[in-house]
Amino acid sequence: MDFLSNLVGKDKTREFLDACKLGQIGNVERILKSGKIDINSQDSYGGNTGLIFATNMGHKDIVKLLIESGANSNIQEESGDTALISAVKTARGDIVELLIEGGADLNIRGQNSETALKVAVKLGYKDIVELLIEGGADLNVQDQNGETALISAATRGHKDIADLLIKRGADLNIQDNSGNTALNDAAKKGHKGIVELLIKGGTDLNIQDKNGNTALIYAAEMGHKEVVKLLIEGGAKLDVQNHNGETALMFSAQLGDEGIVELLIKCGADPDIQDENGNTALKIAEEIGFDDIVKLLTKE
Repeated sequence: MDFLSNLVGKDKTREFLDACKLGQIGNVERILKSGKIDINSQDSYGGNTGLIFATNMGHKDIVKLLIESGANSNIQEESGDTALISAVKTARGDIVELLIEGGADLNIRGQNSETALKVAVKLGYKDIVELLIEGGADLNVQDQNGETALISAATRGHKDIADLLIKRGADLNIQDNSGNTALNDAAKKGHKGIVELLIKGGTDLNIQDKNGNTALIYAAEMGHKEVVKLLIEGGAKLDVQNHNGETALMFSAQLGDEGIVELLIKCGADPDIQDENGNTALKIAEEIGFDDIVKLLTKE
């Protein structure tokens, strides 16, 4: 009898999960009313609940029914995602809203230790980001790489989202596992607008990553003159050396970028600093054969 009972139970569970997945709200209601199913049953293949299945397939009416019937919205499937994270990934702001209202935990870390907010930022879904922030999401949770929502926005150039996060009080100076801040990543990618927002927000301009590089060094290395200019005007230190002793001026000399070299010199960068091998910006330019850079560096 126990065997038959278990078999019937498994069949009911499968029927319930399939109904949630296929959008068969009548069958979902009938099975729930029978009282013979655990509403939080998980699929044996991926760990999905009926709520997660319904969310993934966009069946809002079933999501609403399951929440009202007491479904646990915080159960994680095998990869770690919850119904809320699934709703974000499928760009269903309406379902996100339902789950928030139903008391979903906004800060659970799913796949790659990303929260729903981090996923929304990464995908550029500003409206969903707003919903999650209004719902009380922690802005500073770090994923497995140490990346926050703000770092993600800065890296990907989502200026409107970065602006929203800054205004709502995100920590501007958190460093990821490589030591990069939102400013470092924005400078590296040349996202001028985001650099401006971060400077206005009061970010520390001189934080060094694990290699000793600052935002100014990255901007110079990548040839982003307008970003270099913004950082200098914001008060960035010109002569910070990374772990190899290299400065922003050395990188711009190596790149052959006359505009950045001229800007750095004009603003007071020291051309006589030596790296760990005794090279100065001038020596680097001479060895590569950037004659115009040599002239700039030797100009009285």
